[in-house]
Formats: sequence, C-alpha cells, structure tokens
Amino acid sequence: MNAINNPEDACDNHNGHVSNCLICGSKLQYLQSSRELTCFYCGKKEKSNIVCANDESHYVCDDCHNISSINYIKEFVINTAAEDPFEIALSILENKDIPMLGCHHCYILTGSVLASLKNKKLFNIGNEDVDEAFFRLSKQAVGGYCGLSGVCGIVPACGVIYSILTGAVCGKDMEQKITMGLTSAVSNAVYGLTGPSCCKAYMFRALEIIITDIYRDFGEVIYGKDFEIKCGFVDLHPHGCRKEKCPYYSGVIFNVYNNNEFACIPAAAAAENVNLLASSNLSASSLSASASSAADLNVGSPAAAGQLENNKLNAVKYTFGENKVKADSAPC
Repeated sequence: MNAINNPEDACDNHNGHVSNCLICGSKLQYLQSSRELTCFYCGKKEKSNIVCANDESHYVCDDCHNISSINYIKEFVINTAAEDPFEIALSILENKDIPMLGCHHCYILTGSVLASLKNKKLFNIGNEDVDEAFFRLSKQAVGGYCGLSGVCGIVPACGVIYSILTGAVCGKDMEQKITMGLTSAVSNAVYGLTGPSCCKAYMFRALEIIITDIYRDFGEVIYGKDFEIKCGFVDLHPHGCRKEKCPYYSGVIFNVYNNNEFACIPAAAAAENVNLLASSNLSASSLSASASSAADLNVGSPAAAGQLENNKLNAVKYTFGENKVKADSAPC
C-alpha cells in the first residue's frame, strides 16, 4: 500500500494520469466477476470489477478515485458567479487533473445546473442543495456501473436535480412522475451515444436535455446564447473515441431561437448556412431535417406559449423549491 493515510491526500498526490490506471497509466481490466482487492491509496479491502491490467496492486477504490475531483467540483460550483451551465461545466473540465472518464462527470453536471439556478436566484437553490445533491449522487453514481448494470450515473444525476427542484420522494405524485420522465429521456439519449461509452458525451447531451426541460416544465430559461460544443478530449479516451459516430466530435451548436425554444444542430450545418441560426421561421422539425437524423440532435422544443402556461406544474398547485424534502427522510 502507498504510504499515505488520508484518501484525499492520496488522490492529491497520484501521478496525474487522466486516462486508464491512475497509478501507472496502463489500461484497466474490467472483470466479469468481482473479486476482493486492496486500494493502493487508503488500504481499504473491497470487492470490485475494475483493476489495472498491468499490476493488480494498483487498484483504486471509488472514493479515492473521485474524492479529489469531487471536492474541487463542489468548491468550484459553490464559488462561481457564472450563470451559464455550459460555461460552468466546461470550465471545470479545463482542470487537467479531472480524469477522462468517471462518475465525477455526474457531479459536474449536477453542480453546474444547480450553480446556474442559484446564481439566477431560481427555485431558492442554495449551497445546502449542492451538498444534498452530492450526497444523493454518492448513493447511485458508482464508477464502472454503466457497464455492470446498464445504468450510467448521468441518469440519476439528472433525477437528483429534478427531485431537489420538486421535492420528489417516494409516494409523491406529479413531482416523481416528471422526475422519472426526465431520467427516461436521458437514459434513452445515453443509449443513443453508447458504443463504447463516453462520460463527456453523456454529460453534454444531458445538459442539453435538462436545460430544455427546465424551460418546458417550469418556464425558466437558464441559458440564453448559442454555444458550440466540440470535444477536445479525443486522444485521451481509453476505450477509443467514437469519432464521427459522436455528434460532439465534429461539433454541435446548442441554439436558442424563436422566443427561447431550443435545438442542437451540427456545427457543420450551421457553417453551411449562416442564416440558419437567425431564421425567424426556424422550427424544430426544420432543424431535424437539416441533420443526418433527428436521433442525433436532441431537438427539445418546448410547447407553444399558451400550452406552456398550462403545462407549468405550479399551475396545478405544486409549489417547488420552498420546502425541499431531504433524501434521508424519504418514506422508503
């Protein structure tokens, strides 16, 4: 075991490999059946399915793998004054010590959205909600379980955001229903981006969906300018980047148009027609037709203005963001 007693100190002193094994940079081995391993940093013994293919003693537990990144993410989102969730997320990713893959992306997603809402003074979001969200994530966002269980941690991350906004817990009605509606949409989007997996692609797509749904479900705009997302992490992907199969390889533009409706279009399509983003007659269907397929876009255009008012949950006497129910008091 490495001669470091504190897991946080251990993570702050690893060799800085952002891909593969944190100790030596060798490829990781994903086991079909778990076996007992000892964490290189903290000495904890536990069963796991992920280990360094070069040296089994290089096993790093999920706590040690993530704690340094999570602490950095929490400090960043609590202290940032930025209001744009894309800007917050991409600023965090600029930290060279953030690993290429891992469930810290769930914390980046959740922290970025909650920081945006807090700084815009929406839903009464405060730093205590960031703490609560990170606690809940620790229960479901576990490294490697996208492959072991078929559920990426980005999915419950989006659910955590909505459950905090609505006060959803077991037994609630509309609050739990729209939270599960969001996670179903995100899970389907992750499915469309898999093969092999990429935490960054999942996070980008989830940001698009949740920004759109916060407007559609609550009528709140947390994003107000066009934003291009083009991945710069291609060479770091340990499983091999999907390249042309991933929309973020060539780049997409998350576009705000027509009275705060949203769509995500390929950057190349926008470059071919400089008037595309400014067109006053643009519709979600026309944007879908401009791309290779609607499935590659996440077109999330909200309801028309009259319908939106009827769809706002506070119109049916649900009040959100005032009396948040904490996870440890849930009825089941």
